Amino acid sequence: MSNEIPVGDFRLYDNYIPQLKAGNWTIKLSQTLSAVNADPIASSQQFVVSAPQFSMDVTQIVNRFPPAGSTGLYGNSLPHLVLNDAMLPWERAMKGAASPAQPWLALMIFAESDLIGGENNKTRTISSTVGDFLNLQPPTLIADIVKENDIDQGDPCSYIQMPVSLFAARAPLLSELRFLSHCRQVNTSDKAIMGLNENGLFSVIVSNQFPAAPPAGSSQPVKNIAHLVSLEGMENYLTANPAFENFTQVALLSMASWVFYTLPDLTEDFRALALNIANNSTDKLWLKLPNTIPGNDTYTIEVNKRLSDGYVPLAYHARTGEDSFAWYRGPFSPVLPAPLSKPTPFFTSDAAIIYDKAFGLFDLSLATAWQAGREAALSDRNYGQRLLAFRKKAHRLTDSLYNQLVNDYFSVDQVSALNIGTTIQDELIAILDNKLIQDLGATPNTSFTPPATGPAANPDLKTFMAMPQVQALLQQMVNDDLVDITTWLARLLLFYPLPFNKLVADDRMLPAESIRFFYRDPNWADALLDGALSIGLDSSRQSLLTTLSKGVLHNGAMEALAAYRDRLRGVSPSSLAVPAVISGFLLRSALVSGWPGLAVRGYDAAGNLLNLLRMDHLSVSVLLCLFDGVPAKVELSEPQEGLGFGVDDDGNTVLRSLTPPDTGTQIGSPFPVRPAYMRASAARVLDITKLVAGLNDKLGVNLGAAEFALQMIKSPEAIIFNSQSI
Repeated sequence: MSNEIPVGDFRLYDNYIPQLKAGNWTIKLSQTLSAVNADPIASSQQFVVSAPQFSMDVTQIVNRFPPAGSTGLYGNSLPHLVLNDAMLPWERAMKGAASPAQPWLALMIFAESDLIGGENNKTRTISSTVGDFLNLQPPTLIADIVKENDIDQGDPCSYIQMPVSLFAARAPLLSELRFLSHCRQVNTSDKAIMGLNENGLFSVIVSNQFPAAPPAGSSQPVKNIAHLVSLEGMENYLTANPAFENFTQVALLSMASWVFYTLPDLTEDFRALALNIANNSTDKLWLKLPNTIPGNDTYTIEVNKRLSDGYVPLAYHARTGEDSFAWYRGPFSPVLPAPLSKPTPFFTSDAAIIYDKAFGLFDLSLATAWQAGREAALSDRNYGQRLLAFRKKAHRLTDSLYNQLVNDYFSVDQVSALNIGTTIQDELIAILDNKLIQDLGATPNTSFTPPATGPAANPDLKTFMAMPQVQALLQQMVNDDLVDITTWLARLLLFYPLPFNKLVADDRMLPAESIRFFYRDPNWADALLDGALSIGLDSSRQSLLTTLSKGVLHNGAMEALAAYRDRLRGVSPSSLAVPAVISGFLLRSALVSGWPGLAVRGYDAAGNLLNLLRMDHLSVSVLLCLFDGVPAKVELSEPQEGLGFGVDDDGNTVLRSLTPPDTGTQIGSPFPVRPAYMRASAARVLDITKLVAGLNDKLGVNLGAAEFALQMIKSPEAIIFNSQSI
């Protein structure tokens, strides 16, 4: 399966069936020797193909819709969930199924009153063990399954119970199951990584039931409970008229469950949340404190300018004992600062303190950055060891090169020809000529001639180390040692090790349900780098090497930074060019928690997609994105792998073409689904068999699972923020 999918597009597949289903298996071998009269030689070996059977790791769930705990207009949506394991729904066999394409999992929706027991759990699940579940007695019906050999009787599991009549009314038929699961492949470059499948392939399980909605005129939310259940061993009851005999209730294993609420208004669905962010955003969405102070005096003007530039006043206790305040701005700034010109790195945090004589206040931004870089370096032993090893090797190489150069028969012009892999004798032999041989055999001249002082004179060590030829040669010779260091520094310059209060010093800068844009302050990042390179400096020679090698390390770190996210995703870097300007945004919203796979795309003025340098959840509800460049617009959209299913307010779905190159484009008029294709006029359960037949007739095809999913997809929602810097 190819991952050559444009960002924002997706590809659907009917299924992803394993070569061997899960369960207990036996390999039997037999051989008969025809030349001798002997019994056949036989051998057997038992083994287990493991897959979830009684419980499932919930971290497999990438997305659920509706989001857990959310409230919204979900009455016309078919709940679904997305799994990171693309093969999981087909890993277990369904007995009696016409093909191996029938999944063993289904998503069912309940009201609290539908379920029996589990009153102490908000999803009405009953916690148990495998042994206790398998020992449930009539009148409770349980699945006819064989426990795999790698599962213990005492392993935990959860199940739900319901009347047999409700199971018959809600459960999909065995022949319908294959239309309720499919695979979806997307390009994951516009998503937070979160351990996503690197090839962007997911499995999707859709419910056959619409959630319960409040009656007309009611404002009270209606609670819906979603359960991902196992139907393995229930095949005999997945028919139009199942025979339950003396059973009165059914117990189903619950692999995952969550609660959501349906209301007749837009409160916490994607559109409402996105609009709420836009409506709540003020002052051009820049990351800064929201209010300024009224007044026109010099001091008020200065304070307002600082606040407008993203600074925050923080309490400051001076070493001399005074209590005052100092200005602080983190690495994210609403303005793009001019690069600070400094001849050497900051070797202490004090050197990075800025004092404003006009107002008698300190700016501790760069000093804090320096300290943050040093703290990060000191907390990582491996980085410290690699940095010190690099310095030792650089010193050795420099000394060796310099010792060769200071020989009377070398000059500055020959620096580029020096080779650390040869001895001084080797280098001498390479430049021997008749004049030099005669000089070597001549009587020594005891008169002293001072060395030349012109441009060709051999430099002192400091000048020598600063020479561009030497810098280039050193970088070439220690390049292998730089990889680990520059990768670590790239991670630092993307602010991975930094606590949130270093990035955003005041919560008021990022209120709930807001988005705030910024530039990355290059001076702050440079001071951060200085702090990280400051460890282990015990001599002026070490400081000199740090000064001279900083450019090499900075360039290497920026190159690694450009490719860092792509390498984390396991794909070839899309760009190795050093970013000239880095910008980004912070999003604090239920969009982040409700849609973990939220798609983010930044575009330049020409409409080209910008490279994402970092996209990570800093908390459950806070998302950080960094771009290579300044976007002209930023688009936030529902994740492609989690696009919703259902009908519009009139109960219709949009018919889409199945013929390339127009696949997915709307065709014809809306197709009525609800109530025409429901199991009963008042029910919320789709008659999948009848609906597929109706779509087949309308489109003139025989739909598979992927094609059916395409017809039932609701158009994705998105919001676009235009650039504030243009």
